[in-house]
Amino acid sequence: MGLMDMFAKKSPLVDTQKNLSNIAGKLTGVPGLGAEGDFSARFVPDDKNYLLNRNNVPNPSGHLDLKVKLDPAGRQAFLQAVQSFQDKPVYAGGVLVNDDSMGGRAEVHPLDMIYSLLSADQYPAWFKAIQGNLKDANAVAVYRIAAATDASKSNKPPRAEEPRALQAFFPHPPKPNFPKIKIDFEVRASLNLKSDFRLSNNQVKQRIEMDLGLETTKENGPGVFVGEMVIYWGNE
Repeated sequence: MGLMDMFAKKSPLVDTQKNLSNIAGKLTGVPGLGAEGDFSARFVPDDKNYLLNRNNVPNPSGHLDLKVKLDPAGRQAFLQAVQSFQDKPVYAGGVLVNDDSMGGRAEVHPLDMIYSLLSADQYPAWFKAIQGNLKDANAVAVYRIAAATDASKSNKPPRAEEPRALQAFFPHPPKPNFPKIKIDFEVRASLNLKSDFRLSNNQVKQRIEMDLGLETTKENGPGVFVGEMVIYWGNE
């Protein structure tokens, strides 16, 4: 479906009616932020089928552009979080559209959420105190999460004002060979702007599940969330 911009021209962004979530891949290039808060990053999905547009033509570049306009209060925190994902596996989700101004190229616009497993040198300081008291300090997994609703006031991308339930899945780290230990987890936000979340431990699938809600501009938003999820084997 097309949108009308302020010049009454048809928007080149075509909604393919697909919401992507937890799509595995890697970033290529350097994530950027325009003067008006337009965030963009290049994402190479592991599954190349995500590069296909509505005519089953793949993006010749081999990547998906991830785009979202950010609220001023969350721009730098969001950008810094995604910049820390360089050279790491990442998971992304958002609205899949085709940009007919670029030959129908597939892209994610708006980007809803992106997260990545951190290396030990990136662990937040608050977790290091917890880690030091564990029986196995390496039986941990630490993720950084960045999520946002689009802050566009005009020329809004498809579904920008549509509330979406954002989900992320974080596998348990391998269980160490110690008695009387249990899985534990915690999320701490470095920025929580008009967002809320719920966590649950799925024992069957051996993962922590996060449901994140952010207010849209049509509600009381836009919202931005940046934070860390830690999962570890602690004492019973």
